[in-house]
Amino acid sequence: MANTGKQIHSEQVDAQLQQALVLAEQGDLISSEALYHQILEQMPEHPQALYGLAQLAGAIGDLEVMETLLSQAVGRILDHVNTDQKCLAVTWLTELAEVLFKLNRQADAMACLKQCEDLIRENLKASPDL
Repeated sequence: MANTGKQIHSEQVDAQLQQALVLAEQGDLISSEALYHQILEQMPEHPQALYGLAQLAGAIGDLEVMETLLSQAVGRILDHVNTDQKCLAVTWLTELAEVLFKLNRQADAMACLKQCEDLIRENLKASPDL
């Protein structure tokens, strides 16, 4: 029962994340951004909120901001030991590599892809079923 407050808080954040995504899909980027910032006020450095803001930056073509936010989101995900979280980091690192290529930062993009490869190998070793 001690986790009930934390669980409700998490459910509230999940609902806010979903609402922000729907607003972005509907083209209401300003309201979506406001929701992501509300989440970050409650939970600074929340990876999915940072990722959502990165997607919004990408939607308006601000690749530098997108790169910064993606890097922050990946960093927060990599702080977790959960294999599912690290798989998400691989996806986000791939997106980050694409942004870096567009910014003509090929060496940094290749480093992201190398990090993806390393994480995939690490996850495969950690999965006894594979």
